[in-house]
Amino acid sequence: MKKFWTKEVKIGISAIICIVLMFIVIQFLKGIDVTTPANYYTLKFDNVSDVMVSTPVCVDGYKVGVVHDMQYDYTSNNGALVMINLDKELRIPHGSIVSISKTIMGNASININLNPYVSEYYISGDTIIGSAGSDLMGSLGNMMPQINAIVMKIDSVLGGVNTIVNDPSLLASIQRLDGITTDLQNMTSNLDKTMRNDLPQIVENVITITNNVDTLTATLNTLPIEATLAQVTALLNNVEQATKQLNHTDNTAGSLLNDKELYDHLNKTVNSLDSLLVDIRLNPKRYINIKVF
Repeated sequence: MKKFWTKEVKIGISAIICIVLMFIVIQFLKGIDVTTPANYYTLKFDNVSDVMVSTPVCVDGYKVGVVHDMQYDYTSNNGALVMINLDKELRIPHGSIVSISKTIMGNASININLNPYVSEYYISGDTIIGSAGSDLMGSLGNMMPQINAIVMKIDSVLGGVNTIVNDPSLLASIQRLDGITTDLQNMTSNLDKTMRNDLPQIVENVITITNNVDTLTATLNTLPIEATLAQVTALLNNVEQATKQLNHTDNTAGSLLNDKELYDHLNKTVNSLDSLLVDIRLNPKRYINIKVF
């Protein structure tokens, strides 16, 4: 037994242990936990730009595994094979989409979009065909014409704004606006002074007027308004009666106003009197005889 544990055997066992430890450390540095059970799959991509060993594999943004090896597909001389290891509990249904996504910083990740409508799954060791994923830089490249057009429009707008800002009339308008603001401030100050100085007197005058109105109302309440109204009504009745009498010929005033014949006689009398006065003025000697002794 002692012959078995020779120095050479001990050195060999120590070397094997070191190699195993180095392998575990290297895998750990790659992000691969060799102590955890995992399922292994091979992914076939036409282009694996920016994908490398230890690139994360995600499902719905959650990391479920890493890339542990890559090699060119010498069998078909087209594309590359990417070997990944996933959590033991994760199963990939048939029809799932595996793609490579890239960020603007150039980082890549492999995303698995699980197919929830089937109950058949890939088994560990199967090869899955990957699809072209989203490339943010490529999308930005496609958007560059639109971006350039937007930049040109922004530059045009900024030029217009610069022209407006440098327009002397704008400065004059701002100065006028500043003057208006100053005037408004002065008006506000004067109004405030007026409110503080004159408003109490105005309120006092209003109170006095209100008191006088109350006094006048009380005085009116003491007046014999009903008796006065009765007298006014009686007076109006008398006037109405007098008016009716004037409209009839059964009285002197009514006859004078309504008798046509009497009017004609009076008119003739007045005309005769007028003729007499005219003749006296023209021939006074006929009517007046003056003798001087």
